[in-house]
Amino acid sequence: MSLDRSILRVSSPSKVPGHTVYGDWALPRSEYSYIALFDLAKKHMLGKQPKTVRFSDICAKSGNWFGGDDFFEKRHESADVKYPGRLVRAMPNPCDRPYRMVDGRRRMEKLKRHGD
Repeated sequence: MSLDRSILRVSSPSKVPGHTVYGDWALPRSEYSYIALFDLAKKHMLGKQPKTVRFSDICAKSGNWFGGDDFFEKRHESADVKYPGRLVRAMPNPCDRPYRMVDGRRRMEKLKRHGD
């Protein structure tokens, strides 16, 4: 599967079958899109080892992305920090940082709060 099949544009948020990206997080010239995380991982992560990256180099969605405090809910509490987040280098992001987080913002927040 090519990368262009892993990141797809859709016509509305109700049509998003994967990881939602819209608003400031949408791909350039696209109002709504999604990232097929499993397909992206199969193609680009096989055999790669996790790499250490500074939190300050990562742009991740805020804690109120879904309209409340996402970092004080069951999904945040159960976030297992032994699994690394998924970052894409040089992907457009609203923070203008070198890396864009596409999976793992709750795990990253948990690590930040515990000083790890």
